[in-house]
Amino acid sequence: MAGQCRDCGSPVRWVLTSGRGTRVPIDLSPDSDHGTARVFSAPHPATGREALWAELLTGDRLTAAHADGEMLFMLHARTCTAHKPHNPRPAHIRLDLPARARR
Repeated sequence: MAGQCRDCGSPVRWVLTSGRGTRVPIDLSPDSDHGTARVFSAPHPATGREALWAELLTGDRLTAAHADGEMLFMLHARTCTAHKPHNPRPAHIRLDLPARARR
């Protein structure tokens, strides 16, 4: 099911995780270099209707999938621009701004 991220507004596809069956958003385009989710279609056990599922790969299985050139998808939580940490000013940089004019 295609949708939109409520935080950043980017288009996402909602899939069910193969382990627990929870819904998670993934990016629409595969990312063969950094993706971690193998997406496949299978019937939902409760309804019997076709659903998109994601198998989240880690460790040796992820390494093997990358080596085989599989088209893996990225979990949207890793690319969502709304959840990026604030980029603080480095400690060695000093800003000497002029005083604001009073009205």
